[in-house]
Order: sequence, then C-alpha cells, then structure tokens
Amino acid sequence: MPKVTAKTEEINLMYPESQYMHRRLIETVQSGIYLTEGRGRLTYVNHAFVEMLGYNIKDDVLGRNFADELFTQAQEKQVFLERMQEVGFVREFEVHRVKKDGTASVLSITSNNIYNDKGEVIGCEGVVSDVTRKKALEEELVTEKRKLEQILDFDEKIGTIRAYDSLVNFIVEKTAVLLESKKCSLMLWDEEAQELFIQGARGLEEGVIKGCRMKLGEAVAGVVAQSRMPMLVKNIEYDERFKRSSRLYYSSRSFMSVPIILEEKFMGVINATDKERPGSFNEVDLRILGAIAREVAIALENVRLYKELNFLTVTDPLTLIYNYRQFSRSLNYEIKRRKRVAGHLGLIIMDIDDFKPYNDTFGHLEGDDLLKGIGRILKAQLRETDIICRYGGDEFAIILPDITVEGACIAAEKIRQAVENTSFKMKVTVSLGIAGYESHLNQYDFILKADRALYKAKREGKNRVSCEAE
Repeated sequence: MPKVTAKTEEINLMYPESQYMHRRLIETVQSGIYLTEGRGRLTYVNHAFVEMLGYNIKDDVLGRNFADELFTQAQEKQVFLERMQEVGFVREFEVHRVKKDGTASVLSITSNNIYNDKGEVIGCEGVVSDVTRKKALEEELVTEKRKLEQILDFDEKIGTIRAYDSLVNFIVEKTAVLLESKKCSLMLWDEEAQELFIQGARGLEEGVIKGCRMKLGEAVAGVVAQSRMPMLVKNIEYDERFKRSSRLYYSSRSFMSVPIILEEKFMGVINATDKERPGSFNEVDLRILGAIAREVAIALENVRLYKELNFLTVTDPLTLIYNYRQFSRSLNYEIKRRKRVAGHLGLIIMDIDDFKPYNDTFGHLEGDDLLKGIGRILKAQLRETDIICRYGGDEFAIILPDITVEGACIAAEKIRQAVENTSFKMKVTVSLGIAGYESHLNQYDFILKADRALYKAKREGKNRVSCEAE
C-alpha cells in the first residue's frame, strides 16, 4: 500500500480523519450549506443554515422543501426556481424574508443542481449567506452620499439668494429635508427686546410662530442662546438639564439647537425636532446642523449687506427718500405699465420757495434739516403706494400711480398746507406742479409737462399748486 502524505490525508475523504475535519469545517462556517434530493426536500443542512431560517435544531428543517423554507415572497421563489430549471444554477440570488421570530433578513443564495450519469437532476446543493447587515450598510452609504450631495447643494444655493423671505424659507425647508426632521425653526435675536423670535419655520402652527418670544435660558433654544453652544437632546424625558416645568415648550422628545454666530456676533439659533424616522438625533446630525448654521450666518449677513447696498443705491442719504436714479427707474416702469393697462398716473414736481436765502441765512446744516423735514412731511401726507423722490437740490418729485389729475391736485394741496403749517427757523412754503400722464407722452415729455406747471406756480407768486394745461 503506498504511503499517504499528510496533504493527501487532508483531502481524501476515504479516511475517517478527513471526513471528520470536512464535517467540522462545514458545521463551523458562518455560511449556511444545504443539500436536497430530487424533489427539493432537504437532506442535509449545517447549523448556520438552521439559524438563518430561525429554527433551533436541524430536525426542525430536514425533510422540508428547501424553496418553501428559504422564500417567504412568492415572486422571488418563482424567479429562483425558473432560473434553476433553465440553467441549472443561480449565483448570489437575494432573498428578502421574515424569520420565524418575525425579524426581517436578507439572504444571498448560490445554488447548483446535482445530476446523475444520465443528466437527470437528482438534487441540488447550495450556500446561503446572511447579507442583512451588508445591505443595511449599503443603504446607509447611499443615504449618507445623498445627504452629502444635499449639503453641497445647500452650500452652493444659499449663497445665491438675495431676497430675505426667500432665504428664510430656503433655510428651514432645506434643513428639515437634510436632517429628516418634521419641524425646523429659525429664531433670530432681537437685540432691543433681548429675546428670540421665530423668523421662519416648518411644521409649526402659525399661532406658535407669531406668539413665540423666548428669553435667555428659557427652553432648549434659550439655553443655547445663553451659552452660545450647540445642544443635542436625545430624550427630554431623561435629560437632567430640563425639568418637568420646562416641558410645556416641547411636543417631541429629541431636539437639536445650534447658535448662529458670525465673527463673535450672535444672530440667533436654528432648531430641528421630530425626526421623521424612528430614533433620535445623533452627534452626526448635530455636526450637520452646525455646518448649516455657519452657512446660514454668512447668508443672513450677505442679504443684510445686499439690502443695505441696494438701499444706498436707490436712497438719498440726507432725506432717506428715493434718489433721482430710483425716480427715473420707477417712472419708466409706471409709464410702461400704463401703456399695457389703461389707467391713471400722476406726477408732482415740487420746489422749496426761496431755499437759497434760507440756506444763506441759517447755514447749510439748517438747510439740511429743512430738507429732512420736507422729506418727513411728504411721507406723512402721501400713500404707501406713492413714490417719493428727491429730484435734486431743493426739488422733489412724487409719482402717484392710479390717481387722476384731480386726485393729484388734492394730494399736492395737502402737502402745501402741511409745509406751510410746520414750524421751521422761518416760514417755509413750497410750489408744486402737476401733470397727468397721456399715452403719447414719453418719460422726458411727462416730466417736462410737470416742470412747466411748477414754473407756472412760481410765476404766479409761489406757495401754490399748478396744473399744466392739457
């Protein structure tokens, strides 16, 4: 008898030692292994296979149909059996099933038919792997990738928004989506009142939004405002920082609140509550909200600066009413609107009578105060829809949309009387010229028409209202 080497003994199943090693290997691997006879009944299974199906011992499984045991969804079972019949094998076929104890699992099956010498199927063999955790990790990676893309999109878009209301809506809506929270609120700091107020929110009732004012140290947001530190509350019921008396502010258990700070300037807080999926917010969620808060701080400041810059470009710095640039732009818009839609449009050009002597007598500072006072009178006497502008020097222009010449005359007379009755360093009066828009007029001719009316008022003695003849 030839000498048998150790290597030969390891793989030669004719020897009992090799059979034992082979059996032990199969019984200890983490993958499930099975054999069936021709009709699909299980003739051998290892312990891992039994556990994957949710049974305790092999006798619970042996003799049962392997397809009936592996598949709990009829469609998956049908596809698997059709492939086995067509090609004789299946590789890494995913099965979504529910174990006997009710827990869901995902299995990956590789199976081959066993044939006899005549080519007839006499059974099948297979390996089953539990890929539940792997699939969960893959889904988490997909979710995190999508979330990262959303964060990058958030960072890219938030810097392009210049309208304040649009920015606030974008912040609360996108933050809620990113953090999968049902509720999100942006609270800004009122420096004068020393309290937080809700500027924008998602998932909160209108009454709550309007009525909520929060002092430093009150509720989660108030504590964050006071400490200037982010806060994660996983479960309010067990958080020692918040006692029963504070819970009237809350309708959910898991909260996040992060301060909005730019260059040490506290601007407010952003809050997320009520996670859409089961569970509470975690440290990763808190870091994401912190990153959002930093972008929000920059965006809010940019919008403020943009608004301020826009204000400066259209506003006269002395009187704080519109400047000539905005007058020209607004008048052009109103004329185009009148050409599209029939209606009335009035224009007043106003001049302070004897402004130069007033300026020479009392000085430029008093002259500036007079101009400011005239600006305040115009704002007080006119409608919100009227466009009040400093035309240049001591001249003012008022665009009156949707008003007849007669209505413009009434408005002009109110202005004249208000100026005359206001106490300045000396008696001050104004002259006003009025023009009504006609469809054949361009912007230049419309202004010229009102200007002629003004000079008519000056010629006739000042301190009066004049209308250019049609």
